Amino acid sequence: MFRPPPLIASVAFILMALAVSTLVYVQALRGGYAALADWADARLSQYNDRLLGQVSRYQQLANTIARHPDVLAAVEGRTVSPDLSAALSSFALKTGAQEIFIVDADGALVESSETISGPPQQRQGDLRRLDYVRTALDGGLGWSLGLENRDDPRTIYVARAIFAGDGPVIGAVAIAVAVRKLELEWSFGPEPVAFFDRAGIAFITNRPDLALRRDPSLSGSGALPKNISEAALRPFFDYRDGETFGHRIWTDVEGGTLPRDLLVFERFVPRVQLTSLIFQDTRPTEERALLLATLAAMSCALLGVLLWAANLRREALARQLQQEEEANAMLEARVLARTEELRQAQDKMVAVNRLSALGEMSAGISHELNQPLGAIRNFAENGKKLLELGRNEAAAENFDHMSTQVDRIGRIIRSLRAFARNEPQEIADVDLAAVTKSALAVSDLRRKRENVDVATTGLDSEIRVAAGEVRLQQVLVNILNNAMDALSEADTKRIEIMLEADDAEARLAVRDSGPGIAAPDRVFDPFYSTKDPGGSSGMGLGLSISHGIIGSFGGRLTCRNRKRGGAEFVIALPRERRAA
Repeated sequence: MFRPPPLIASVAFILMALAVSTLVYVQALRGGYAALADWADARLSQYNDRLLGQVSRYQQLANTIARHPDVLAAVEGRTVSPDLSAALSSFALKTGAQEIFIVDADGALVESSETISGPPQQRQGDLRRLDYVRTALDGGLGWSLGLENRDDPRTIYVARAIFAGDGPVIGAVAIAVAVRKLELEWSFGPEPVAFFDRAGIAFITNRPDLALRRDPSLSGSGALPKNISEAALRPFFDYRDGETFGHRIWTDVEGGTLPRDLLVFERFVPRVQLTSLIFQDTRPTEERALLLATLAAMSCALLGVLLWAANLRREALARQLQQEEEANAMLEARVLARTEELRQAQDKMVAVNRLSALGEMSAGISHELNQPLGAIRNFAENGKKLLELGRNEAAAENFDHMSTQVDRIGRIIRSLRAFARNEPQEIADVDLAAVTKSALAVSDLRRKRENVDVATTGLDSEIRVAAGEVRLQQVLVNILNNAMDALSEADTKRIEIMLEADDAEARLAVRDSGPGIAAPDRVFDPFYSTKDPGGSSGMGLGLSISHGIIGSFGGRLTCRNRKRGGAEFVIALPRERRAA
């Protein structure tokens, strides 16, 4: 059989490990970004709803003031109550409004909540020049953003019309709200969020460092509002705008309090004509993806070490066998002159020595590790086919199974050492149905390749027994492989698995439609085999070891030929732990 040179095999394995690690990193990063985007969407909806609720509160205040009798009397020109300014000031104080003022139908100022202490800006002349006042006098809902002459000048203006009963518009109520008072309710959010106007100005934000910074790339029209000057604005931070897995990503953000790498999620809020952006730090997601990729690389490295150790062991065994054969050949050359009886006796002794060496050196390693290594090969072939079909998630599951089998190899080695030293082995409560399904999954590739039909009964319920999971699965895989070996020449290839239990023990029967066993009472004897001697099918140790494993659990492994043909193996295990 052709074997690639060690250097080529090592390079190929390293490339495979790199490919697996890269695939794990990409899939983890894709999933992490998707989860981060979902979280950002939910959080941004909360911020948007909170802002709309705050604005609605002042819209309702404008509706209440517009129906106040003193306001109606003042706008209609009948009389201006001396208590109107105080009433407006009371409304402003209770609701946190910066200023409330009333204008008539001509846009002239009638009264203001600031006239007692002096307004921050003189409102005079035709106030219809203000967009939000003009919109209200036209019967609509006025809304605008602007700057006042204050330490934090950001202001929201809300205005609505005053109607004379069911008649025409006779004036308007305007409310100025300081943005910083709105931000106090949600300024401690864990992630930065900002609301940008059509000119790309961060007007409302929970991070003071972002306020009044302008990013022209975020603007719709690019034109500044009339009541905002360029001198009042600051440039936005430098960043690289890109897209990864369909998500907007900012990288290398320079300056300010924003993280250097961000997932940016935005949404337009039509009621306030603002675009809200939330910034999520991508570094934890990237670190988690890198950690998973590192674990995948370490798993591949562990697998490589185990394969390398197994190869060294196999070469050492081959050299030792070659040395023994050379020694036997020299011994045979010395006794050629002896009688035929002595020569035949010597041949038998050589055969016994060879079997003994093989049993001592390879039974614990080659046979016990053959099943999980075969499973790893099957999962690797499946993963390769799934990758070719573009089914990356299913391929990733196969690679997870490979990691599980590597862990199983470690547990098998520990179990073999304990078995050889006659050490006590851990017995736990194991789901026999689940272990049986796992054994079927390991043997699934061969079953499909050889068209073996498997029928199961009783595997839908959880039946717990006292056993060791890895060793029990090893026994089941060995019995299934022996059953498929027996079906190699059969016309009907069928295996039946039946699981039943009572309060004391559970019984698992594995039946095949093969020719049966010539001596079922000897199948558990060491070195007894019904297969071709000297072939690659086995040394007759599998069932002997399986019989000892089941016995160590306090159970029984029996074999018989069925009357209708075929062999039946029955595993009986206690439902509770016993002394092994």
